[in-house]
Amino acid sequence: MDKKKKIIIICIAAAVAVIAAAVGIYFAVATQAQREAESNTAPQTVSTVTTTTTTTTTTTTTTTTTATTTAAPPSSEEATESRDSGNEAHSTMPYKIEVNRKQNIVIVYKNDGEGNYDEPIKAMVCSVGLDGNTPKGTFKTSDKYTWRLLNGNVYGQYATRITGHILFHSVPYYKKSKDTLKYKEYNKLGEAASEGCIRLSVEDAKWIYDNCPKKTVVEIYDSDKSEPLERPEPIRIDTSNETLRNWDPTDPDSNNPWND
Repeated sequence: MDKKKKIIIICIAAAVAVIAAAVGIYFAVATQAQREAESNTAPQTVSTVTTTTTTTTTTTTTTTTTATTTAAPPSSEEATESRDSGNEAHSTMPYKIEVNRKQNIVIVYKNDGEGNYDEPIKAMVCSVGLDGNTPKGTFKTSDKYTWRLLNGNVYGQYATRITGHILFHSVPYYKKSKDTLKYKEYNKLGEAASEGCIRLSVEDAKWIYDNCPKKTVVEIYDSDKSEPLERPEPIRIDTSNETLRNWDPTDPDSNNPWND
């Protein structure tokens, strides 16, 4: 083979190599472009699916979380409160107390063992608040005090809290001493006279203090209808009698001159 032919063959081979390389580069670029196009499309699709899925998941999670929070089991204290709320659920309370503001009478009803309070067992004469200051409604008793400082810097015996600053308690005393009774106020039993609390004789205030546990239901209302028990007539104090007038006539204290 002469030299000229060899040169022609080499040129042809070189040209083929160049063409092959160009074709390879073309296909590589095309493949890369296709991949990039697919890559650019894929994230959009995935993003759409992800957004939809995330939205659905978030909604489900939120709903589930809310339901769980609402349905969380109550604490023992809350469970007790729940059992004690509503007329039929007071089966653990031995008594229910009703106060008729218009008639200044307290009626105590006994639990029949099934949560019903249909049997009246005790009536008490009282003094409710002037100008409607004793609130109407249904409440539960809480704190108890053998002596309690009251508005006006006076004291009450055997106080039982009804709600807020409203309590059952004795007629006030000038001091925390049983021989300092405000006897003129005692003689008002049976009429509105207090700043909001429900005043009772010592005997009756002590009965509630001793027999009605915390969370006893107290219903306060107005009615002109006859109550199931008659209102007792309170003992009236002779204000001229200096020996007796400073003591509540019903106080069981052994030092009470009314007991002589």
